[in-house]
Amino acid sequence: MFQNIFLATIICLATALAQSAQSAQSGRSAFVEMGCHHCHGYEGQGALPTGPRLAPEPMPFEVFSNIVRRPPNVMPAYSAEVLSDEKLKRIHEFLESIPEPPDVASIPVFAEKQ
Repeated sequence: MFQNIFLATIICLATALAQSAQSAQSGRSAFVEMGCHHCHGYEGQGALPTGPRLAPEPMPFEVFSNIVRRPPNVMPAYSAEVLSDEKLKRIHEFLESIPEPPDVASIPVFAEKQ
C-alpha cells in the first residue's frame, strides 16, 4: 500500500514539474514574441538605459500585471486584448523559473583575479 502511495506521489510530482517547465518555456516564447527582451534582455536581466531587471526573483504577479497593463514610465501598455492574462501569467512563470546567477567567486576566471 505504501509503495502505491509513494509511486502515485512521484508520478504527480513529475507531472507537475513537467507542466511547470512547459509553462516556463511557453512564457519564454511569449516574452520574446511580445518584445519584452528588447528592453529587459532575454533572461530578464534588464539594463540601465533600457529597462529594469525582472529576474531572478520577479515582483509578485499582481504588481507585475498592474505595471504591464498601466506602466508608470515610457514602457508601452499591454492591454488584455494585446497580451492575454494567461500569456502574461506564463511570462511571469518564465521569470520565476530563472535561477540566481552563480557567485562571482565560483567562476574560475574571476576567482583568479581576487
